Amino acid sequence: MKSRITILSLFFIIIGCKYQPDKNNPYWQVSSTKTWGVNEGLLNVESIAYDTAHHVFYATNGMNYEPGTNGFISKISKDGKLLDLKWIAGLSRPTGMAIYDSILYVADVNALVLVNTKKGQIIDRIVEPIANSGLNDVAITEKGDVYVSASFVHAILKLNNRKLEVWSKDSERLKWANGLLAENKRVLVAGLDMSAIDIDSKKISKIEFSPSVQDFDGLSPDGQGGFFLTTVENSGLYYFDGENSIHKLMGNDTYFGDIEFIANSKKLYIPRGKKETAEFFITEVNLN
Repeated sequence: MKSRITILSLFFIIIGCKYQPDKNNPYWQVSSTKTWGVNEGLLNVESIAYDTAHHVFYATNGMNYEPGTNGFISKISKDGKLLDLKWIAGLSRPTGMAIYDSILYVADVNALVLVNTKKGQIIDRIVEPIANSGLNDVAITEKGDVYVSASFVHAILKLNNRKLEVWSKDSERLKWANGLLAENKRVLVAGLDMSAIDIDSKKISKIEFSPSVQDFDGLSPDGQGGFFLTTVENSGLYYFDGENSIHKLMGNDTYFGDIEFIANSKKLYIPRGKKETAEFFITEVNLN
């Protein structure tokens, strides 16, 4: 959802030394891009997730961010071929997604929708605990704990016994909570700012950047201690080194949605588009 809607200290080792990014030469750079899905029916495409079990991507689509039946999820091959435009239909306006044990968890305005990826069927709808909470993104830990951002109430929800419960709420530190990443010991939240929530203590720490950047949407780890992020206003793609340095990698007159990075291929996948001209597509970004 393009609504306005996680201090880190991560290190990685390269030949026995901590990597020190050059301010003018960030670790990751865009080498080439490809465009998928132009004029194939994608609609305000917002989020993309890769299913490693079935080797396909899922992408969320919809119209206005409100309850309804016009939203849908598309299935796309790993090389960008549209396999099924409306693989899952009849949704409100699905946004963020995450997969665990063959179940696709989808934030859908006022409910968390569970889809069996083997059968391509909705198996459950779990309603929001607070009316008009603005469900936005989903993240799942390795052991299967499910977290959902609720942008309009500046909170993170947790799935417990088939119910969503308020897990962390802070109108300042979690303002417009949007993109999520669940690690073993913390949940990273990309909203107006970027924050980290300690899972045990629930202490929230703001992550500082240089230069200052705000209003985040997508969040994906690079597997080496850093993170790729997209922004809502003045939409673009950024790389955060995991310490305090952030660099803009891409940006132009299209929006950048939620993202998926495939580490072994060094490729990033970004839903994008121009709403004024109703052009929607997905960009495959090759990085080096």
